[in-house]
Amino acid sequence: MGVLAFCLLPLLLVGTFPDYFYREYGIGYFLVFHNVTEIFSVIVSFSIFGLGYYSYTQSRNVHTLFLGIGFLAVGMIDFMHTLSYAGMPDFITPNSGNKSTQFWIFSRIITALVLLLAIYIKPNERYQWGNANLLMFLAMLLVGIVFLLVVYLNHWIPRTYEHGKGLTPFKKNAEYAIIAILFISLLIYRKVGFYTSKRQLQYYLSAFIVCIFSELVFAVYTSVFDVYNVLGHIYKIGAFYLIYKAVFIAAINDPYDKLIQTNKLLSKEIEENRTYAEMIKKSLREKENLIGEIFHRTKNSLQLVRSILMIQASEFPENKNIQSIVEDTSIKIQTMSLVHDHLYANKDLSEIKVSEYLLSLADMIHQSFPPEGKDIQVHFQVGEGTLLLDTAVPLGLIFTELLSNSFKYAFPKTDVGSIHVGFSIEDNICHFEYSDNGVGLPNEFNSTQQKKLGLSLAKIIAEKQMGGTLSIEGTQGFQMKLDFPSNLYKRRV
Repeated sequence: MGVLAFCLLPLLLVGTFPDYFYREYGIGYFLVFHNVTEIFSVIVSFSIFGLGYYSYTQSRNVHTLFLGIGFLAVGMIDFMHTLSYAGMPDFITPNSGNKSTQFWIFSRIITALVLLLAIYIKPNERYQWGNANLLMFLAMLLVGIVFLLVVYLNHWIPRTYEHGKGLTPFKKNAEYAIIAILFISLLIYRKVGFYTSKRQLQYYLSAFIVCIFSELVFAVYTSVFDVYNVLGHIYKIGAFYLIYKAVFIAAINDPYDKLIQTNKLLSKEIEENRTYAEMIKKSLREKENLIGEIFHRTKNSLQLVRSILMIQASEFPENKNIQSIVEDTSIKIQTMSLVHDHLYANKDLSEIKVSEYLLSLADMIHQSFPPEGKDIQVHFQVGEGTLLLDTAVPLGLIFTELLSNSFKYAFPKTDVGSIHVGFSIEDNICHFEYSDNGVGLPNEFNSTQQKKLGLSLAKIIAEKQMGGTLSIEGTQGFQMKLDFPSNLYKRRV
């Protein structure tokens, strides 16, 4: 309503009080005003083109692209209209009111048609003709046709202005037709829903209203230098400015508003993620402490069981069998306890390094059964492989059983001994080899007929729990080979 009142007020004042407000201006003064207003409208038209054309690569908004290229053609024809105005130096052919008015009519018709056609071009859809280069070619072709018709083929076009008489019926009817197109566009624009904001729609509707008043004024003026002509140009500047604002919102303002809004949301998410990260770190620290406590308690529990066995065995100091069983069981408990030490030290809850584990077990056995007066060397050829807890514990039990037997029984009559330990992984198969140069096994030894724990237990563990194959030779020293799959079990954590 404000735009409508703003447009009506000047016309009411001129029509009601013509003695005060109606006048004709000198050609010199009017030309300055005309050139300033027209050049301003040309600049606005080119600005609309710049916004629509150069933002298209990022926005992919076909609607603003079409409007921008359409207003490029309008701006160029308006510039020709300015150069052809009466009183200006001749623009190729002699200037006249008819010549400039013909350029004006073409410019206004193209403006109205561009605004009408733009209604049916949705911003986010893709069109086969929606190519910037193609639209530019069509716009330049249209400008060239208008230039040829007005400048060189003027007689093909009905006259629009007669000097001393004013506007011709063709010119007035053309203005009324343009007003009708603009009015239809105004009604249709009110119902479309693809605009980015209510403010953009208001700019377009206001531009249509001001354009209608501008064309209405240019349909009734009698002199190209009178006050109606001045008002018409002022209305035109206002309409073009409103269209520029609408295109600016679609091409620049709204995308940047969305970008700013997105940045705010992103900043909020980053802050939330930072908070969550701190919570996760705190939770991980708590879990690490809890895991450490679990390992500590597990180790303590195993040591407690070992201590209980040792205390109970102390009640039978003369019973060698009980002492031997408790000693062997104690070694096995320590073997399992060492696994938890390595898991916690490596910060891995599933697997441990074989080399470090076997070395620790060898030190433990050496301390438990020190070879007094003997030089027994343990040589390792162990790669950098790792084993899951499910296979590391049984392998450790087998190794400690073999090593303790070697320390206790393999070198009864010699002061020097050598033990070799090898481990490798090839194609998901683990190869474990153990040998010493001791006295070897008795000739009648049969692991399947052993009643005591020891090698028979090793064989059961190897085949049943580890899914492997175990072979033993004892003719020249002691030799054992164990092959088992490394992927028999899966990681739990």
